[in-house]
Amino acid sequence: MKDSKSNLNFPDAGYSGIYLVLALLTTVFLVKLVQSLGWRLQFDTAIMHYVAYLINEHSFAPYRDIFEINMPGSYLVHMAVGKMFGYSDLAFRMADVTWLVATLTVTWLIMMPAGRVAAWASCLLFGLLYLGAGPYMGFQRDFLAILPMAIALLIATQRRPWYSSKLIHFLLGVLFALATLIKPHMVIGLPVLVVYSCIQGGYDSKSAGKLMKACIVGGFFALFGLSLALAIPLLWLWKVGSIYSFWEILSSYLPLYLQMDLDHSFVDSSSRFKQSLMLYLDFGGFAVLLMSSIFSVCYIWVRPLFVELRKLAILLLLSTIIYSIYVAIGGRFLPYHWIPYIYFACLCTGLILASPLTGNLNNSFKVIFPLFAFIFIVMVTVKPAEAVLQLPGSVLQLMHGHLPPAPPPKNGRVDEIAAYLNMNLSTTDRVQPLDWDGGALHGMLLAKAITATPYICDFQLYHHVSTPYIQGLRRDFLADLEQATPAFIIDMHEKTKVTGIDTTSDFPELEAFIEKHYSKDYGGNGFDILKRSIFKEERNKPSQ
Repeated sequence: MKDSKSNLNFPDAGYSGIYLVLALLTTVFLVKLVQSLGWRLQFDTAIMHYVAYLINEHSFAPYRDIFEINMPGSYLVHMAVGKMFGYSDLAFRMADVTWLVATLTVTWLIMMPAGRVAAWASCLLFGLLYLGAGPYMGFQRDFLAILPMAIALLIATQRRPWYSSKLIHFLLGVLFALATLIKPHMVIGLPVLVVYSCIQGGYDSKSAGKLMKACIVGGFFALFGLSLALAIPLLWLWKVGSIYSFWEILSSYLPLYLQMDLDHSFVDSSSRFKQSLMLYLDFGGFAVLLMSSIFSVCYIWVRPLFVELRKLAILLLLSTIIYSIYVAIGGRFLPYHWIPYIYFACLCTGLILASPLTGNLNNSFKVIFPLFAFIFIVMVTVKPAEAVLQLPGSVLQLMHGHLPPAPPPKNGRVDEIAAYLNMNLSTTDRVQPLDWDGGALHGMLLAKAITATPYICDFQLYHHVSTPYIQGLRRDFLADLEQATPAFIIDMHEKTKVTGIDTTSDFPELEAFIEKHYSKDYGGNGFDILKRSIFKEERNKPSQ
């Protein structure tokens, strides 16, 4: 008689091989996780954290006092992190690891109907891909949105006919609202989950009329939960006096910004479509995960032992496809935009190692083949060979209490800016960054410097320059500069610049303002720090 301690009824050789592979990958994952504790803030995360710092510590109102295009959910998450952990690199790592562990825990519960091995494999594959992307991926908005969607997926897959249908769908709407508040088009997966939940509730194609009625009612309660949860942050914006500014940015500026392509260029619609199609078909370099997801579903579908998993397999494959389309809707195709697609594809791929809830797999080939398929996918996507070779040295380093030194953000530029500001900034001074992605805001965050104007980034002043809206932004920026009289300006001359139709790199009025009031006080790695000069202003005053 077979051992009944586990529902993983693999032959001995396959059973041992699978656990050996997963144990090795687990070791790699844990070492990478501990090594990641030394990572530092990078890219968009530093900007989000700086905005949260201004809101929490200096009562700035988002959108009104800070010109930013991200949704309020992103700021609320970073504000919570700032309140609980602070604004340091360690705070960022604590929040990121906590969020990752929570996401993997929910993932384990989602995948348990496919067996412990499949759940383990899915968690490892996603965790390794996430950590393998390095600090660039850390705590990005698209990653943050996965947790509420995963919880919604867990609720939908675990519901039973006797559960309250209205409450289930209301909760699905609330959870997707949390994701939507981070990225609005995250909501595209909600209708599929509502239909799946209704099927889980006991309705199927044999009672099409009842299923349709259940979907309509469920959709209504999901929409109610979605709307209610979305309204709360909007009420917060109204309370702090930002609702008008939020709507103006959303309706007037965001449509202009979304015309920018991956190369920060504004091109004609035909060229943009061709570029977007090529980037979409690349699937962020993870097209193999789509193929492995399809293979997994086929594997589940043709095996009679896996009949109970078929609905879950189809749901995960649909989610994988939907959240690849999600990237196309956003139209930016940056690596972190693909993380929801990667997440659902990892879950679907993990089904390759699914174990039946009943019956035995007494054919070694039916065990060994899925194992080798999974190993191949790991080798192609995770590429663990380098990590395995580094394991002995990394383990010894960690045993001695040392984390591998993290590379400084922006090749040391961030620390250079922070060091200057810490030495020269007084408590009443304000600083104006002329930057987008060069690290000025990160340096200001480290030095606890306060921005002089709402324009914490300046790229919006250099595209669509012939439109009345952008011309108005330019005038407002100059007026704010005149009124704020910042003590320092960080001019990042080595930064990404927008190019293409109706863009410019010139701002004569700003250049004249700087020439009149400021002198270069420090030349750094790709940037200059300009200091307001009283003597220069006196010299430029007209004689009486």
